[in-house]
Amino acid sequence: MKATAKFYRQVVQAGFALFILWIGFRFWEFVRYFDTGGKTAPVPHPSGAEGFLPIGALTGVKYWMQTGTIHYAHPAAVIIFAGALAVSLVFHKSFCGWICPVGFVSDNLYKPWFKIFKKNVEPPMWVDWGLRTLKYVLAFFFVWAIIVNMDAAGVLKFLEDDYWKVADVKMLRFFTNISMFALTVILILGALSVPMRMFWCRYLCPYGALTGLFGMLSPFRITRDKEKCIGCEKCRKHCPAHLPVDTADRIISPECTSCMTCVSVCPTAAVSSAMIGKKKRALPAWGYPLVVLGVFLGIYLVALATDNWHSKVTQQDYWRLVPKVEGLEHP
Repeated sequence: MKATAKFYRQVVQAGFALFILWIGFRFWEFVRYFDTGGKTAPVPHPSGAEGFLPIGALTGVKYWMQTGTIHYAHPAAVIIFAGALAVSLVFHKSFCGWICPVGFVSDNLYKPWFKIFKKNVEPPMWVDWGLRTLKYVLAFFFVWAIIVNMDAAGVLKFLEDDYWKVADVKMLRFFTNISMFALTVILILGALSVPMRMFWCRYLCPYGALTGLFGMLSPFRITRDKEKCIGCEKCRKHCPAHLPVDTADRIISPECTSCMTCVSVCPTAAVSSAMIGKKKRALPAWGYPLVVLGVFLGIYLVALATDNWHSKVTQQDYWRLVPKVEGLEHP
C-alpha cells in the first residue's frame, strides 16, 4: 500500500510522543537524584523537558528581544517555542499537526467514537466558532501581559528568580503529585475529546492559537482542484477542524493544522497542500516529514552550536531549591 501523508504524520507524531515520554522519565531520574540526597545515579539534565514551560519561554523570548541574547536558565524552552513557530511558519501550523504530543493523544481519543458512529459531534456553527475564540483570547492575554506590557526589570526579575530556575521541577511535581482538581480537569478534557475531536486543541490551547496565526504566513495552503473534485465530501468529513475543504478553492484559516487528512482521504487527488503562486507545486507525501523534521532539527542544531540549548542552572541551585520547590511561588 502506498504511504500517505497522514501515515507519515502518524509515524512522526508517535515517534515524538515516545521520545517525550523518554525525556520525562530521564528528567524524573534527574530530580530523583536530588530528592534522595544523591543516593541514586546522577543523570544529565534533559533539556527537552523545558518544552513544557511555554509561559516562561514567552518571557525568555521577551528577554531575547530586549537584549539580543537568550537567558542562561532554560534556554531550550525558548528554542522549542521558536521552533514551534518556525515549523508552523514554513508549513502551516505543522507543530500542532505533526509534533505536539497533546495533539497526538487528543487526535486518537476520538477514533473509537468515530468507528462506531461514523462521525463526531459537531456543535452548531455559532457555538463552535464562539468556543474557538477562547484560545485566541488566552493567547492575546499572554502576549499582551508578557511581550507588550512586561518591562525589562520585570522580565529579568522573573528569569533570575529561584522559581524560574526550578520551574521544570515544579512542572514535574504537577504530574507526579497531581491534585484531584487538576486530574479531574484533565479527565474531563479527555472525555470531551472522544465525541468532539481534539477538544482542547480546537477551543482552549493558546500555544496552538499562536502557531495558527504564524501559520497564516506559510507558503503552503490546502488547495482543491475543482476539475478533479467529485463532491464526495470526504475531505470535510474527516477534517479535525471541520473546515470547508469540499467547497473552498483554498483553505485560509489559522485552524488548519496541516494534518494532511483531507489530502490522504481524497479519492481523486483533488486536494493537496500546494505552494502559493501560479505553479501551485505540492509536496509528495514523504516531503512533509522532511520539511517539518528538517526545520525543527535545524533549529535544534543551531541552538547546540551557539550554546543556547543546555541550561546553566547549577547543581548547587538544584541542591538548594529542589527540597523546597513546593514552597516557591511565582514572582
